[in-house]
Amino acid sequence: MVVLMCYFPHINVLFLCRTMLLAVAMAAFSPTGSATAASPDGYMISVGDELEFDILDDNDPPQRFVVGREGAVQLPFIGGVVVGDMSVGDARQLIQRTYVQREIFVDPQIELSIGSFRPISVLGDVKNPGNFDYQPQMTAEQAVGMAGGPSISANNEEARVLELRTLEGSLNSLQFELGLLAAQYARAQAQLKHEESAVWEGVPPQIRRAISREIFEEHRTEEDRIIALQAQDAATRRKLLSDAVEETKVRIGLLEERREVQSSVLERSRAEVERATALADRGLIPKNSLNAKELEVSQAQTQLLQLREQASAAKIEQAELRSRLSQFDTELEKQLLTEAQRTLSEINKALSTRASLEDRTLLLRQWMSAAAGLETELLLEYQIRRRRGDQTENIVVKPFDEILPGDLLVIVVKPPEALGQPG
Repeated sequence: MVVLMCYFPHINVLFLCRTMLLAVAMAAFSPTGSATAASPDGYMISVGDELEFDILDDNDPPQRFVVGREGAVQLPFIGGVVVGDMSVGDARQLIQRTYVQREIFVDPQIELSIGSFRPISVLGDVKNPGNFDYQPQMTAEQAVGMAGGPSISANNEEARVLELRTLEGSLNSLQFELGLLAAQYARAQAQLKHEESAVWEGVPPQIRRAISREIFEEHRTEEDRIIALQAQDAATRRKLLSDAVEETKVRIGLLEERREVQSSVLERSRAEVERATALADRGLIPKNSLNAKELEVSQAQTQLLQLREQASAAKIEQAELRSRLSQFDTELEKQLLTEAQRTLSEINKALSTRASLEDRTLLLRQWMSAAAGLETELLLEYQIRRRRGDQTENIVVKPFDEILPGDLLVIVVKPPEALGQPG
């Protein structure tokens, strides 16, 4: 005997308890409660099903194969066999005949079952839409339970009130966020115009109509501080670059002066070598005394080349610094434009979210008024989209109707004007 005690004040108690009872009943008919249990021979195989295949005449363990897009499954020794849109029993017989016809086995004992069903999809007005594992004999109501239940609580007034308060809280948070985003956008516009303060007129008119100016003004003071700090930072960085350019200019001047001096030294050293050579040719001084003079010339040439290289490197550095200085304001403007565009995109996204929340809040208020006392099946509509070959069927089902593997279940919360109407 299974005893279930259900007390969940914030969710649909009746819906949850009924779903849990059905799940327990399902588990009672399956020792494992999973899709690996032996499937009925009448189950129709479809694309995406995983088949468990076993040749009982050998000692190898069962193997699993997925039915491909063309409805074929690749089996040992015989390759592809089309089993799509065929019952499990018929597929087992077809595989057995194929092994015999191709002279692989004489009279094989084949076991075929569904190892894993195609997942189902639950979409629409549920809390956690997505794909879920299929369980045999699963009902539409159980599938909704796997998706977290309806997005609007059906028979729990307290839960609906809490949901309404949550929506209202989200709207208030969005209003605050919109004021902040508007102030950030106005700040970027002010910086692009080299102004010292963000102004309400810096926000596009179509956005101003949807944003509280009072909240905007609360954030504007902080944004003005950001303008001042960023302007100070930009001025500091600009001055550092300018100072670096001037420093390289001074260094280049000094190197040029040293180069001129060294050029004079080189000319004098060469003149000394020429005079010493003339004296040596006349026999007035020994020729070996020329070596020292020639060494001085070589050293002067080396020092002159080094000075030229240093001056060239300094000029390259100066050109790079000037390029960075000229690009500084351009890059800063590009950053501000990018920030303004990103902020405007976030504003539009937040406005869209707010409109959706406002619609949902209005619908919930109307729905709460019209739904009092109604059963879940009168509040929700269960729609199944089921593929049949190349066709797709749209079926409206009841909560206790069974669904099939691969079904797409769409839950629709009926609008307030439709509540209480049949079907």
